[in-house]
Amino acid sequence: MNKYTNRSVFPEHTNRYRGNLHSHSTNSDGCLTPTEMVSLYKKNGYSFLCLSEHDYYTDLRSEFDTDGFILLPGLEASVKLCDAEGHQVKTHHIHGILGNRQMQEQAGSRLFTSGERLTVPVYTTDSWPGVKAAQDRIDLLRSKGCFTTYNHPLWSRVDPEEVCSLQGLWAMEIYNHGSELGFGEGHTTFFWERMLKQGNFVSAFASDDNHNPPEYFDSFGGYVCVCSESLDHESIVNHLLAGDYYSSQGPEICQWGIRENHVFVECSPCSRICFVTDGPTYNSRMHLMQATPLTHAEHPLNGTESYVRIECTDEKGRIAWTNAIRL
Repeated sequence: MNKYTNRSVFPEHTNRYRGNLHSHSTNSDGCLTPTEMVSLYKKNGYSFLCLSEHDYYTDLRSEFDTDGFILLPGLEASVKLCDAEGHQVKTHHIHGILGNRQMQEQAGSRLFTSGERLTVPVYTTDSWPGVKAAQDRIDLLRSKGCFTTYNHPLWSRVDPEEVCSLQGLWAMEIYNHGSELGFGEGHTTFFWERMLKQGNFVSAFASDDNHNPPEYFDSFGGYVCVCSESLDHESIVNHLLAGDYYSSQGPEICQWGIRENHVFVECSPCSRICFVTDGPTYNSRMHLMQATPLTHAEHPLNGTESYVRIECTDEKGRIAWTNAIRL
């Protein structure tokens, strides 16, 4: 008897669109102009891009949107904690990406306008409100028609207690290519996993956070691949919010879901596939390739799990992540 309803996570008969949700141009601290950014990502097979300037909302869709490429308007909002010498010792970086029509209508007159800037709250060590500082930014961005993400928590020097109870987040950034190349601090699945285990069920995403400095090339290292019927703002945003996508550094996830009390995944050739869940120890499981790479794996569910997610790693060490699904 099946305890779990059979389901495939990705909707059938949809197209796949690759996009980068976190990037910076010369409108903030990036080294490429918006025109150069759009050209670069279009040439490398991307379908959408968010130019998420620091505390500066831009909407350049009328300038750059085409039939095969769109921009998602947004910004990266900041909160800073500084010591007595003025050094930044912690920061919250929280994305606001323009939401769907319903979210925009609910914002009304508060909706962001292109060119709008946010004042950055700066705290000292004896006044840092931690969780509240981040929650206030999330609430502000949502009130202005955006859905929100928490970015690069390891680089930001925040404690899990300052992040994992936040409400109203759409997703946690679990891989940040710029933070990895520049500082070795790009992998942050720990924060996401802790949120899931605490019952704070959020999605995850990988991004470039590219600034394209002379020292290293930080584009094309982390992206999302969205399953959508069409390439337009409403469709892409709705499928992101619904979890109809995966995050990746390179591997492809073709389909995954539940079948006959097992969780399954179909992917491009990989050297290992890990099923990650909660419940008792030994519930999670790693599958390793033997003679040939893995393109399919299954893992039995025993009824003690409340969620499951999958990581697929190729022979170059690049990872693709599903979101988590509730069981």
